[in-house]
Amino acid sequence: MKYILFIIGAVLFFSCDQQKVTELQSELDQLKSQNELVREQSLSKDRFIEEYTNTLNDVYDNLERIRKREGLITEYSKSMEKSQQATVKEKMLSNLESIDTYIERSKVKLDQLKTRFQESDMTSKAFEATIEKLTKELEEKEVYIAGLRVEIDSLNTIVSRNSIALQERELMIEEQNEQMNTAWYVIGSDDELEEKQIITEKGGLLGIGKTTVVSPVLSNNDFNRTKINETADISIAQDVDDIEIVSAHDPNSYELVSLNKGESKLHIKNPGEFWKMRYLVIVTN
Repeated sequence: MKYILFIIGAVLFFSCDQQKVTELQSELDQLKSQNELVREQSLSKDRFIEEYTNTLNDVYDNLERIRKREGLITEYSKSMEKSQQATVKEKMLSNLESIDTYIERSKVKLDQLKTRFQESDMTSKAFEATIEKLTKELEEKEVYIAGLRVEIDSLNTIVSRNSIALQERELMIEEQNEQMNTAWYVIGSDDELEEKQIITEKGGLLGIGKTTVVSPVLSNNDFNRTKINETADISIAQDVDDIEIVSAHDPNSYELVSLNKGESKLHIKNPGEFWKMRYLVIVTN
């Protein structure tokens, strides 16, 4: 009987002990699960802080790049109105494109960070304030860049207008220089030149003592055009003794040179003085 009671007691003892072991194992499993959750939350928090720090560094770096390029744009805009080089405009537009890229990248990173923060269980007014501050600064940069684009368009209009005015002025100067460097000459007999009304006779009495002079009205179509700076000599198919310079030129500014029989040339010694009279009339007898 005692033996049976001993066995029953042992069974009851081990049964109670096994129940405690089960309860302890369950508690241990809960503790492990809680510990794993805490560890994952800690790792998630660490990853978020690392991501937050890296994002802020990237955004601050982009803002610094933006400030530098804003400075370059300011310098370019100061010289753009004076410069006619297309490279200045291209540099400004290139810097604006870079700024747009930096702003867009920063906005994407901040949006991603904001989403991560909202999905996490973290609460930090400092984090939120920093993100909102940077987001606002980027938005202000966008407004500023939009204004710069308008300013560049305005400068482009001014530069284009100035460029057209400069081209017109250069063309006018070129035409003036061309006119100043242009002279006219004609070679012919008395009859030929009189027929074209290039020369006429005046003065004298009853045909005696008349003087051959250049007509007051001349047509460029009857003359040969020449460039003063390229004309040192003019060939004449006549002997020197049969050549008469009818137009009014300083005698000291030129000379008639005999080359061969029936060949001569007018040599211009002082072009500035000689071409004060722009029309040269040479009569061959």
